[in-house]
Amino acid sequence: VFLTPTAPIPYHTSILTSEGWMLELLNGHPNRIRTCLGVNHDIFNQLVCALRNHGVLDSRRRISVEEQLGIFLY
Repeated sequence: VFLTPTAPIPYHTSILTSEGWMLELLNGHPNRIRTCLGVNHDIFNQLVCALRNHGVLDSRRRISVEEQLGIFLY
């Protein structure tokens, strides 16, 4: 049996900036954040709180802690 090759289907097609993409992940379907970042919404929020409380990360240069963590996990 010979299969004909198919054209690749684009996967990462969001036109949003990093801030918009993070908001989409945080406010969108609960499974999407797990698929994209490897952690569920509750764990992501706990990590953000821990990083803020221990002074490891803070919002700087117009990049929120959520965005910084999202970039790291992605």
